[in-house]
Amino acid sequence: MSIQIKNFNLKDLEKAKKFTDQWIGENYYALDELEEILEKSQLNGESASFIAEDKGEIVGIRFSFAPGKWTGSFKKGLSFDLWKVEPSSMGYFKSLFIHGDYQGKGLGKSLSNKSLEVFKKMGAEGVLCHSWLESPGNSSQKYLFKMGFEKVKEHPKFWYEIDYTCTRCGVGKCICTAAEMVKYL
Repeated sequence: MSIQIKNFNLKDLEKAKKFTDQWIGENYYALDELEEILEKSQLNGESASFIAEDKGEIVGIRFSFAPGKWTGSFKKGLSFDLWKVEPSSMGYFKSLFIHGDYQGKGLGKSLSNKSLEVFKKMGAEGVLCHSWLESPGNSSQKYLFKMGFEKVKEHPKFWYEIDYTCTRCGVGKCICTAAEMVKYL
């Protein structure tokens, strides 16, 4: 394998859409949303979102939002009073997805560590994420615990309002639960 990790950029939008349709669920992200993710990833000339490619094909994605650029886009799932840092100092892990053939090989950790390095340069004091509790074998939360995250609160039906086909729930509304998790830097 000749995996290359690089910053997510405008040239990657179409490939990222195809990848997320396959590994997250069809229509979870629209192209304009991916463009918005790119914008929210950037601060002071740095970008916190990365993709992994093998032979020009995306095999992994870590979308991350820069501190202070994301909290207004959430209507639920944020427990500000339970965090030990101000929201403006909190980065956000939006999505991490790895192609099935590349899972279990440390690629997710490598992508996340790249984002953590950038968050530190951006002055973040913590990172928040919403872990998918129904992920196969609860791999999402187990992975985050290994990276030093702690669970703050659970949010049932977290993705219910998104009009997409969940890889677990299928057609209809997603009823999966998110665990709000924080890592302090």
